[in-house]
Amino acid sequence: MTRARPEQVIQTKIVVAMHRRFDCRCVHVPNGGRRGKLEGVAFKEMGVEAGHPDLIVYGRGGRCFLIEVKAPGGSLSASQRAFLPGLRERGFPVHVVDCVEDALAAGAAFGLPPAAARPRPAPEPATEF
Repeated sequence: MTRARPEQVIQTKIVVAMHRRFDCRCVHVPNGGRRGKLEGVAFKEMGVEAGHPDLIVYGRGGRCFLIEVKAPGGSLSASQRAFLPGLRERGFPVHVVDCVEDALAAGAAFGLPPAAARPRPAPEPATEF
């Protein structure tokens, strides 16, 4: 078993914290990591692009923002420095964070409603009488 990288630990904590604090969907795009040549080709054909942020945070009303997670003191890769401005030019907010608190601050600044405001699912219809 391999040891989790610092970014992975922070990212996992961010996903849990975002779901607890806000009415949102915080989704990871499995973009990084080492792959074999055939798998790399297949992923690229399916739309994987180097530099895409780690997390997409979906709010309500068709709004979303993106989060790139770095270990404390970490910096963006060349592919990230090339990719992120294109997202911002298209109107998507992108935040680079190295801790849970910064991710939560990004969610608050974006205007995500609290988790308590999350609509409750309709009860399942009775199937037995």
